[in-house]
Amino acid sequence: MKTFSAYFQQKQSLDSIAREQLIPAVKASMRGVVVLMCAVLAAILIVTLSVWVTGMEIDPYLGAGTWGLGFIFLGFAVDNHGPAALVQMTSGVALLILAILQNSVSPDFFIISGALVASWVAVLLFKRVSV
Repeated sequence: MKTFSAYFQQKQSLDSIAREQLIPAVKASMRGVVVLMCAVLAAILIVTLSVWVTGMEIDPYLGAGTWGLGFIFLGFAVDNHGPAALVQMTSGVALLILAILQNSVSPDFFIISGALVASWVAVLLFKRVSV
C-alpha cells in the first residue's frame, strides 16, 4: 500500500500590510451587499404584498390607492427640478393609466403598479442607506 503525505502551510495568518488593506475593502463591500439585499428584500415584499392584495377582490380601493400614488408621483415631479422629474412624471402618468385599467379591465394591473412602486422604493432605499 502506498501512502502520500500532504504538507500544510504552517503560516496561517496574513501579513500585517495585506491585512490592513484587505479588511477595510471587505468591510466596504459587505456593507454594499447588505444594503443591496435590504433594497431587494423591500422590493420583493412590496410586490408580494401587491399580489396578495390583488386576490382579496377589493378592486375599488386598489384603484383609488393607485390613483392616489399617481398623484403623489406627479407632485414629486412638480417639486423636483432635474432629470429625475421626467422619470417621476412618467411614473405618475403610468400609475394613473394603470389605475384606470385595473378598474375597467382587470385588477391584476395592481401587480404592475406594485412592481413600479417597488422599483422606486428599492432605488431610494439603496441611495439613502448607501450614502
